[in-house]
Amino acid sequence: AQQAAFTEKRTRLLKLIDQSKVVLDDLRKTPDYPLVLRYPTGAKAPNGTTNGALNQSADLFSVLRLDLQPVGDAQRPEAAEDSYVSQLLLSKINDAQGHLDRLFGRLSDIRSRVLVTGDLNAGKSTFVNAVLRREVVPDDQQPCTALFCEVVDAQQNDGVEEVHGINDPAAYNRTDPSTYTRLDVATLREVVEENEENYELLKVYCFDKRARDESLLHNGVVDISLIDSPGLNIDSMKTTALFAQQEEIDVIVFVVNAENHFTLSGRQFLQTAGKEKAYIFIVVNRFDQIRRKDRCRRDILDQIREISPLTFEDADHLVHFVAAKETLKDQPDGGSVTTFANLESNLRSFILEKRSRSKLAPAKIYLGNLMTDVAALCQYNHYAAETYSRTISDKLTENAPAFEKMLRIKEQFLDNIDRIINETGDKAERFSRNALQTFFDDIDQCNDDVPWRGVLGIWQYARDLRNTIYRQAAIRLRKCEEFARQSALACVKNFEELAASCMDKPPKIDLDVVATVFEDGSQEAGRAAAAAIFVPLELNDFFAYTDKVAVVREYVPGLAMILGGLVGYQAVVKTFTRGGVGLMRGRVAFAGVAMAGVGLFLYTFSDMKTVIDRQVMGKMKVHLRAAGLVDGNVDRISRGTRRVLRLAIWEFQSQFQRILNESEQQRREQNELRMRAEVTKDAFRALGTRASTLRRMLDDVDV
Repeated sequence: AQQAAFTEKRTRLLKLIDQSKVVLDDLRKTPDYPLVLRYPTGAKAPNGTTNGALNQSADLFSVLRLDLQPVGDAQRPEAAEDSYVSQLLLSKINDAQGHLDRLFGRLSDIRSRVLVTGDLNAGKSTFVNAVLRREVVPDDQQPCTALFCEVVDAQQNDGVEEVHGINDPAAYNRTDPSTYTRLDVATLREVVEENEENYELLKVYCFDKRARDESLLHNGVVDISLIDSPGLNIDSMKTTALFAQQEEIDVIVFVVNAENHFTLSGRQFLQTAGKEKAYIFIVVNRFDQIRRKDRCRRDILDQIREISPLTFEDADHLVHFVAAKETLKDQPDGGSVTTFANLESNLRSFILEKRSRSKLAPAKIYLGNLMTDVAALCQYNHYAAETYSRTISDKLTENAPAFEKMLRIKEQFLDNIDRIINETGDKAERFSRNALQTFFDDIDQCNDDVPWRGVLGIWQYARDLRNTIYRQAAIRLRKCEEFARQSALACVKNFEELAASCMDKPPKIDLDVVATVFEDGSQEAGRAAAAAIFVPLELNDFFAYTDKVAVVREYVPGLAMILGGLVGYQAVVKTFTRGGVGLMRGRVAFAGVAMAGVGLFLYTFSDMKTVIDRQVMGKMKVHLRAAGLVDGNVDRISRGTRRVLRLAIWEFQSQFQRILNESEQQRREQNELRMRAEVTKDAFRALGTRASTLRRMLDDVDV
C-alpha cells in the first residue's frame, strides 16, 4: 500500500512537471514585440504608475529571482535596461526548464541518490565508510577526495567489485566499456589523490555484506548510491560543480565538523539547496572531541534554525551528533556505535520508508516555488502590459484632435490646391486689370506735377510729361505686382498657420520665393511702359494746325471787313495799286494787317501747353495700349502669381502629405501595439491563472 501510494503521488507529480514545462514555454513566448518579459526591480512601476502590483518586491521570488547589481553609472539595480533584465530572466526560465527535465528524470528513476557533502576535512569520506562498515573511499587527516565518488551496490554491476573511471558522466553506460575505464578498488586512493586521467566521476561498485534490514546500500527495496563529494571550499570549480550536482540527487547528507560549525560556504550551499529540499539530513561529525557538548549542540541547532527551519523542526530525526570514525574501529566505543546506529536508522527511514519526503518532496517544493514565481511574474507583466496599453491609448486620444485637423486641412485645402491657387491668381488679375485700365483715365492728371517753363521750354516740357507718364505707369505696375505678391504671401502664410495649429514641426514654405516673384523681372514687367521712353516727339505735337486754320479762316475775313469800313475798300485797293496820294491811308492799312498777323501768332503760342498736353497724352495712351500695358501685364502678373504659388505650395504640400502619412502610419502602429498589449495582457492573466491552478494541485499532493 505504501509503495502504491508513492507511485500514485509520483505519477501526479510527473504530470504536474509536464504541465509546468508547458507553462514555462508559454511564459517565454507570451510577450509580443515591443513588450518584453519584465521583472520587478523594486523601482517605480513602468511609466511612473503607482499600481501596487507593479511595485512588488523582487524578494518575493525564489526560483526565478534575479540578483541584479548596479552596473557602470547605474546607482540602483532598477537602472538596468529592460531588455537586459529580460534576457537574464529568459535565461533563468531556461535553467528552470532544464531543472524540470532533471526532476522528471529523477522522479522517473526508481533509484535514490544520496549526496554526502560538507566543508573541507569535515569527515565526509569517513561517514561513507562508516555507513558501509568498511573502508572503501580514501580518508585521511588531509583532504583526499578531489572528485566525485559514487558508491553503488555491486549487485548493480553483475556482482563485480570494481571502479569505473568516467570522463563524461552524461555519456556513461555500464554496458558500454568505451564510456569508462575499469579500475581496481585497491587503487582507489591513488586515483582519487592523483587523478592523472582527469576523471570527473568515479563509480565505485562494492558490497555491503550486512543483512538487508541493516544495510543502506543493499536494502532490497530501492537501489541507493552514496556520492562522496569534494569539500565545498577545495577550489572554486569543484564548489561550482557541487552546487550543480545537488540538483540531480534526492537526499543531501551534510557533514559538518563539530569544532568548526557551519562555515560561510556551508551556509550558502544549504540556503541554495533549501530552495528545493526543505529537509536536509545533517551529520555533526567528530562530536566525541567536543568537551562542552551541550553548548556545541545548542549553537549548531540555533544555526540550523536560521538556515533550514523545517530541518530544525524535525531535528530529532534529521540532525545527528556522531563520531563516524569510532564505528570503523575494531573495538569501537559503545556509545558512539549506538549513536551512529540511530543515525543509520533515521537515514534509512528517511530514504526508504519516507520516500515521499526524501524523493518527492524536493520536486513538490521546487514546483511550488516555481509556479508561485510564475504567477507573481504573470501578475506583474499583466499590469505592465495594461499600463503600456493605457499609455498608448492616452497618446492616441491626446493626438487625435491634431490628426483630425490635419485630415480636414488636407480635405479642405490641399486636395483643392489648384482651386485656391487659381482664386488667388484671379484676385491678382482682377486687381491688376482694374488698376491698369483706370490708369488711362488718370493720365490726364500727370501734367500736374510737370512744371511749365514757357515757350522756350516746350521741348523739355514735352519730354518731362512723357517721362512722368512712364513713371506713373511703372508705379501702377509695381502696385499691381505688390498686390499680387501680398496676396500670394497671405495664401502661403495661411497654409503655414494651419499646419502649425496641428503639427509640432510643421513644414516650412520658402517665403523668399514668393516675396521675390517679380523682382528679377521688373524691367521686363514694365517693358510696355518702358517703350514709352522711345515715343518720338514731332513738331506737330506742339501745334494743333487743324484748330489754327479754322481760326484763321474766320479771323481774316472779319479783319478785312473792319478795315474796309474804316478807310474804304476802294481806297485801300487804290492805295495798294497806285501807291499815290493817300500814303497815310496805306500805312494805316499795313499796320492793320500787321496787327492781325501778330495777333494770330500770339494766339497760337498762348494755347501751346494745352496742345502739348493733349498731343503727348493722347500719343502715350495710344502707344501704351498698343504695347499691351493692360493685357500683357495682367496676364504676366496672373501667371507669375500662379507659378510661384505652385512652386511654394507644391513643396509644402509634399512635406505636409509626408508628415500626414507618417502620422497615419504612427497611429496605425500605435493601435497595433495597443492591440498587442491587450492580447499580451490577457495572455499573462490566463497564464497566471494556470500557474496558480497548478500550485493548488501541488498542494493536494500530500508528501
